[in-house]
Amino acid sequence: MVDSSRQGVSSREKTIEQALAEFTESRSKGKLPGNYAIEVDRVVGNWAQWCEKQGVSKIGAVDAWLLRKWIQHLRHRVNNEKITGQTAHQYFALVRAFLSYCEEWEWIAVNPADQDRVSNELPDESRGDGTKPQTWSESERTQLLRFVDARAHEAIDQNGSDAVTQCRDRALVYLLAFTGARCAELVHDSNDDRRRGIYWGDIDYESRTITVLGKDQQREEVQFPEIAHSAVQRYETVLEPPTDDWPVFPTSHAPSLYKTARETITDDLDGRDAMTVLQETETPPPSISTTAVRNILKTLCEEGNIDVEGDHEYLKPHGARRGLGKQLYKDSAFEYAQKALRHSDPETTSEMYADIEAGEVAEVTDDVFEDGV
Repeated sequence: MVDSSRQGVSSREKTIEQALAEFTESRSKGKLPGNYAIEVDRVVGNWAQWCEKQGVSKIGAVDAWLLRKWIQHLRHRVNNEKITGQTAHQYFALVRAFLSYCEEWEWIAVNPADQDRVSNELPDESRGDGTKPQTWSESERTQLLRFVDARAHEAIDQNGSDAVTQCRDRALVYLLAFTGARCAELVHDSNDDRRRGIYWGDIDYESRTITVLGKDQQREEVQFPEIAHSAVQRYETVLEPPTDDWPVFPTSHAPSLYKTARETITDDLDGRDAMTVLQETETPPPSISTTAVRNILKTLCEEGNIDVEGDHEYLKPHGARRGLGKQLYKDSAFEYAQKALRHSDPETTSEMYADIEAGEVAEVTDDVFEDGV
């Protein structure tokens, strides 16, 4: 018989959030390392938020069909190279452990994650591990920056203030290359409605920071070095955003613009350009999406004949973040790489660049003994 005082509320009324709070507390009391509780809180917490979006907030309503839908969501993330198959399995294992705890306390009749028909839906654990995660090399970054510079300057010379697209692409590449921001922090993530991208009011040239919605759903400041200022300022000049509450990278997708415009005014647009209507009413349009960014980078690499290293088809957004961290790690100090990438755990940074440690130690040793022994 389950202790009613432990349950607090009936299983029909207990929310996923309440159950998770008790599970995290139980696992942090000396049974397992605190880092495990933190990871559970993050992963299962994100799962709980996803459930909420599906209209499920009570633990008793979690069933195999809901988990199947969540696994489809994980498969989508694996297919879009946001996580690996192994990571998807790790996330599922944490949720399964949480649901086992709920079953133990009879908040659910059975653990749906223990059913083979559910776990069999998981993506191949090796997915995403066939190639080494891409890291922009100095050569790749330099080639791409030179191309977007030349492309934007040529467009400005020919079209003046109409060179919005070329200036946008240049600013985007500079922010990816030098801020360490995640793509989903700069633009809209179609898998998360809270991630709407950055707005002009988020950029502070004086303090050299950009405020973003971080990985843990908290507002954070990312570095905005002066090397990226010129590209962003020139883009802002040609874009002429009507307000600080305007996305830095607004979409040009006509259906999305017209939808937003129609939601703003009740009468017909009378053939007027949707973007013009939005500018006149100072109504922010949606930001471009992470998918659009990948398409932009793919096009730039093709048009610029960028020599992409390894088995990768083009320079992907997250490779820019890894490339920045790697160069900071090698050329300055570990602490700068950790701060630029905003890793809360130093071991995350160290593990990410463990492959260069031995070589770097060798170089330092050569420098120390360059005069012989």
